[in-house]
Amino acid sequence: MLYRVLIVDDEPWVAYGISRLIDWEREGFEIIGEALDGISAAQWIRERRPDVVISDIRMPGLDGLELLEEIRRQRSDAEVIFVSGYSEFEYAQRALRLGAFDYLLKQIDKDMLLDAMIRLRGRLDRKRRDSLEADAIFGDLFDLLDSDSEEEIGAFYAGKAKALYPHYRIVNALYPADDEFGAAGELVEAKGISGFAIRTGMHKQTILLNSDDSDPNALANFVDERLSAAAHIGISCAGLADASLSRLYREADVALYTSVFYPQLRLAHYRENAPIAGAAGLLLQLELGIREQKPDSVTRCLRELSEACLNQKPFVDQVAGLCNQIVSLVQKYYGSDGGPHPVEFLSYSQLGKSGRSAEELFERLRAFMDREAAPDIPIVHEQVKSVMAYIDARFTEDLMLGAIAKQFNVSLGYLSYLLKRETGKTFSEYIAYRRIALAKELLADGSLSVQEIVQRVGYKDYFHFNKLFKKHVGVTPSKFRKL
Repeated sequence: MLYRVLIVDDEPWVAYGISRLIDWEREGFEIIGEALDGISAAQWIRERRPDVVISDIRMPGLDGLELLEEIRRQRSDAEVIFVSGYSEFEYAQRALRLGAFDYLLKQIDKDMLLDAMIRLRGRLDRKRRDSLEADAIFGDLFDLLDSDSEEEIGAFYAGKAKALYPHYRIVNALYPADDEFGAAGELVEAKGISGFAIRTGMHKQTILLNSDDSDPNALANFVDERLSAAAHIGISCAGLADASLSRLYREADVALYTSVFYPQLRLAHYRENAPIAGAAGLLLQLELGIREQKPDSVTRCLRELSEACLNQKPFVDQVAGLCNQIVSLVQKYYGSDGGPHPVEFLSYSQLGKSGRSAEELFERLRAFMDREAAPDIPIVHEQVKSVMAYIDARFTEDLMLGAIAKQFNVSLGYLSYLLKRETGKTFSEYIAYRRIALAKELLADGSLSVQEIVQRVGYKDYFHFNKLFKKHVGVTPSKFRKL
């Protein structure tokens, strides 16, 4: 299958010249279009998902760096080659630091373009091969990671690598966007440790470790040497060969997103935690304050719950559980049938990835419950259509309901109400519905790996997508593809 190339240049004759400079098909590529500015290029990329973008550095609308940022916002993994004049050399160097594959100097030399495309084809071939190899692993692995699975980690590990030690752990790691951290199925070794690494997200790696815990430094040394580039790391408890694979994975994942939730915490070891001290009593007082319409009491309870989280630093699944109990109170006393409440239940991974601190999280809940009941200015039908069109054009991107509300000059609560009225779904439910529908279409294309599809529809965590897909469709993506 040929790799798809989009050429972007505000001078049509330059774009035409590039498209005729080499025999693209012979080198494994096809030109799918030419765009004359950055804005139309972004639209092309959103709709056609090219594998390669060859773009001028300076253009009207969006310049090269802005286009590169837009490509990443769209969660496209397109490789970018910039075309630069000599005067923009430093500009091109910045682009390379931001993740561009290469730059070519005008006037473009045929041999230079050919060399760049041959090197790029090698990278694309490796990415495709890694994706297909990962698909062969993922189909079984994600079923086994289901909470109902009874698969033992020792049995799964034995099918992939030779066990040398008595103990097992799972390590989950998140990497910066521009870091290439290895292929699926990679074997890893260190003193007192062997392991099997699997890519389980766009920037996420899962390592099944087999270790000898009699050496207290083995794990720490492994993390220092093997995971030095990781931004966040979560490590499960140790288990023997009969330990549940799904349980250890969940422990590692909770620890990982705990390290994301607390920015100063790069690495977290999972442990069984006691309940958040004082939370149960504060929840009872909070409900009483809501029921009796005592805003000062509500504010105090939420502040003290926030302080409890900050001081005790519970794992993120505990914080999510606490917040979801508060959301239940919101829906109980403020209505849950389409009423204007912009708060929804959160999983631990959603909370960890939300970018909100504990203070911001509880302040958002307080602001909702303390909000004056002033009526919103109604949105006319055409504006509702504009909001829906905006969401439908960008549902694969990192959309935030608050940002949409600000753009269309409407309160968060009222926008939440309008979306529920228009679609019958909450904002997050509607985004998931659109992404799952697109994923089902893309799964019909056998040339796309499940990894590629996950990224195209807007998710970074393959495990999260797999669970969501199974919840909505009834089977995993791999099994759906075989139907």
